[in-house]
Amino acid sequence: MEESEITRDTLLRGRVHLLQPRRGLRSSLDPVLLAGFLVPPFGRFLDIGCGSGALSFLLLAHDAEARGVGVEIQPRLAALAEQGASENAFASRFRVVAGDVRATGAFETNAFDLVATNPPFRPVGTGVLPPLSEKALARHEVALTLKEWLDVAAVALRPQGRLAAIFPFDRWEELRASLASLGFCVARSRPVVSRLGAKPQRILVEARKAAVVAVVEPVLEPALIVHDENGYSADVRHMLGEKA
Repeated sequence: MEESEITRDTLLRGRVHLLQPRRGLRSSLDPVLLAGFLVPPFGRFLDIGCGSGALSFLLLAHDAEARGVGVEIQPRLAALAEQGASENAFASRFRVVAGDVRATGAFETNAFDLVATNPPFRPVGTGVLPPLSEKALARHEVALTLKEWLDVAAVALRPQGRLAAIFPFDRWEELRASLASLGFCVARSRPVVSRLGAKPQRILVEARKAAVVAVVEPVLEPALIVHDENGYSADVRHMLGEKA
C-alpha cells in the first residue's frame, strides 16, 4: 500500500504502533478489551484473523516472553501486520501467515498455549453487509463461521491451552453450546456494557478443554463498563495504558 493509504496509530500510550488502511477495516476497541481481559503469561499464541495486528501486538506488549502467529486471509491487512510487527520490534516473536486459517499448513496442531480471536461475529443474512469487502469479511461470517474458528482452535491448542474471544452477547448461548460440543468448558467470562445499567453488547470469554481440567468453577466477572461520566471508564483507561 502507498503511504498515503495508511494511517499510523498508537495503543498503550504510544508503546504499540498500528498501521491501518485509511479506508477499509480499522481496529475497534474490541482487541483492547480482549487483551486487557486476558492474564499473562500467554506462552505461544495463535491469533485467528489478526487483521493489521492490534490484538497480537497488545499481547506481545503485555508479555515480553510471549510469541505468536497471526493468520489473516486478507492480503493487505496481513502485509500491514507484518510491517507493524517489524516497526514494533516484534518480528523475532511474531509471524504473520497470509491465508485461510482453515487451510492445511496455516498453523501447527496442538502447538499453542493460547488461541485468541476477535472473529467475524454476524451470521450471513443478519444485518447489512458493509460495502467494503474488507469489513464484510472481518465482521460477517462470509469466510469463517463460529463452528469453523472453534474447530481451528480445538486443533491448534495444547491440551492445557486457553481459548479466548470477544463475541456479541446476543450469541452468548450459541457460543457456549458450541464450545461444549467440542469439549470446552468456560473458565471465565465478563459481559461488556456501554454504560452502567445498559444491556450487555459483548462477552469476553476464556475457555479450556474440559477433558484435561479436573475441576472448573466458571467465574462470571463483574460487567466491564466502557463509558462513564468522564468518557472511558477507569477499567478501560487502564486497558488503554492510561492512568485511572
